[in-house]
Amino acid sequence: MTDEELVRRWKQGDMQAFDELYTRYKDDAYRVACLVTGNCSDGEDLTQEAFVTCAQSISSLRDGSKFRPWLLKTLTRLAWKYCRKKRRETPEAELIGTGQEESALNAVLRTDEQKRLYNALYTLDEKRRTAVILYYYNELSVHEIAEATGVIEGTVKSRLFSARRHLRQALTDNTEEAKEAVNHG
Repeated sequence: MTDEELVRRWKQGDMQAFDELYTRYKDDAYRVACLVTGNCSDGEDLTQEAFVTCAQSISSLRDGSKFRPWLLKTLTRLAWKYCRKKRRETPEAELIGTGQEESALNAVLRTDEQKRLYNALYTLDEKRRTAVILYYYNELSVHEIAEATGVIEGTVKSRLFSARRHLRQALTDNTEEAKEAVNHG
């Protein structure tokens, strides 16, 4: 069933349609929230808050086929607001997890290289970080990111270009520091 059909059914009071949309997008939303905020617990809370916000304002969604970008737009705005409010660092151990189960986030962070990339990602401001997360981790197109973040496509392209340049520099600096430590150690 398409998003458009599910949204139509949801608007008519069918809560199974909501459950289907939740099941379909909860993992993507959670991954985005965790990566934007840098905190899995807060990511879970923000994911729930985004779905509640969407549920409360579902009548304002005119095109049901746009549910995913609408949800991600709601989520990214909540995450940005959270980041501005908190402005805090999260220990890497919390993001890597301590349980037996491997979450989607843990799969992303499995290797040292991925951990270095993750650390470099957190040197970006939340808007550039969100563009990178949506593009590379959620595989959204530039157009979809523009819809999800409420900016024009040129802004998304600019943020991605700037983020790539910054990440390349941060990763190069990290590699040079690591080589120097090995040579002097």
